[in-house]
Amino acid sequence: MRVLARALVALATAAYALSGAASPAGAQLVDAEDAGVHQSAVEALDAAGILRGTGCTSDRLCPQDPLPRWAMAVWLVRALDGSDPPRSGTSRFGDVEWWRWWAPHVERLADLGITAGCETGPARYCPDRPVTRAETASFLRRAFRLSPAPPAGFTDTRRSAHESAIDALATAGITAGCARTPARYCPDRPVTRAQMASLLHRTLRFNATVTWLSAGDSYSSGTGTDPHAVGSCRRSPLAAGPAAVVLLRRQGWTINHTHAACEGGFVEDMFNRRSHASGRMSMWDEHIELLGGPRRVDVVTLSLGGNDVGFEDVVLACVPFTRVTELLLGCPSEASLKARIDSLVDPPRTCPGASRRGSAPDYGCALRIDGELYGSMADFYREIVAERLTERGRLYVIGYPSLIAPSGEWRLFHPCRVLYKPDTVDRLGRLAEHLNRQLAGAVRQANLALGAERVHYVDTYTPFREGGHEVCGRGTDFIHGITHVGSNPLTGWYRSFHLNNAGHAEVARLLAAKVGSTFEAPAGLA
Repeated sequence: MRVLARALVALATAAYALSGAASPAGAQLVDAEDAGVHQSAVEALDAAGILRGTGCTSDRLCPQDPLPRWAMAVWLVRALDGSDPPRSGTSRFGDVEWWRWWAPHVERLADLGITAGCETGPARYCPDRPVTRAETASFLRRAFRLSPAPPAGFTDTRRSAHESAIDALATAGITAGCARTPARYCPDRPVTRAQMASLLHRTLRFNATVTWLSAGDSYSSGTGTDPHAVGSCRRSPLAAGPAAVVLLRRQGWTINHTHAACEGGFVEDMFNRRSHASGRMSMWDEHIELLGGPRRVDVVTLSLGGNDVGFEDVVLACVPFTRVTELLLGCPSEASLKARIDSLVDPPRTCPGASRRGSAPDYGCALRIDGELYGSMADFYREIVAERLTERGRLYVIGYPSLIAPSGEWRLFHPCRVLYKPDTVDRLGRLAEHLNRQLAGAVRQANLALGAERVHYVDTYTPFREGGHEVCGRGTDFIHGITHVGSNPLTGWYRSFHLNNAGHAEVARLLAAKVGSTFEAPAGLA
């Protein structure tokens, strides 16, 4: 409640630039108590200035009266824009005189695609007609882009053109209907000013909360943080996703966050039961069933694809200045690794039933996305957007950092010259750059197919490279070199070539900046 109150007060500073109108600061309706159970919502909206000039008199709302369509336009535009629109001198609706003080609000509502009026040919808005409860649902559904939802179980909405909007409001917890036994919504009943105040107040509160899932592999789970990430997924609150959430919360964002990233994660682990651990659910199911996340989220962040081309295993096998790991694990050629990477974006074969897991994966096969759905990385991104994001949602694909500086930049007497093979380091550096180019290309492909920029690429390679933050680099190290943890000589190498605390903090900063500049700030955010 404190977050919403701050948000609404923030709106008040910009709202109501009515010609000659006084500031809403300190304005108070004398009949707010008549709103009954809706009093707190009326007072909150009144304090923000959203109700100014829309009551039955200058200081009375008449909360039990029906809300006319012109007042609905004013309330929604002020809640969405935080201010009144300028006068335009025109109106697209034949029954809205342009000189009415609220006419710009109706025009703005139409510009936003929230209303097409009450009639066409000629276009009319019916400004004085009371808004029904069914129409209210559609107004709010369109204004705040509430996601589709399953039937809410109301017995009196099945023939309503507004049924899907009513279901969306109910799923979001914005309405419980007008009766419970049996569950009814009373769609044809006019909505009162008091009821609408509560519905808008709840919608603002719901809309101000951004739902966020951090998924992906070890570069998203937090492997490499100190104290060491724990559990089989080596998950840490210091990982880039959770740390970006903290940064945005400090800026006033309200975020409901779940963290399901897991070391060793593959694309197929996002939506399919993980085969390497019997009974282990997918990241998505863990997000919903264990962590209590919603079925559609506003923000998904992930780093995936590296394990699908075996990149981490190749780094550990090929980079150390010894032939032991290479002899035991094998070091693929640059051409074969490049082909693996290319297959992420343009897989030559579908291979139903294939998996990138196992001792001898076929890297020419398409990625298993969900069930029997196979495809490319672009298809994977599109699946997330279409089936798992809200209508305002965005997917953020985090690229992989530059791990080791090119050998030509190593200092003359640096330990790297003893630990790592220069030619292999340079080769893997080129391949890492190619992997990131292909992931960025998959993002562009996905957006082209979606017809909108719903997927964003977060470049970490360039900042790490330019800042010299890689292993053997000339800047501050953001990545562990060959590192052993614990007493087991075989299993304690997991921190090697993973982000340290400073590295995760830098990726968090980049991620928070990208989300802050591309995710549409919900109405209600301070």
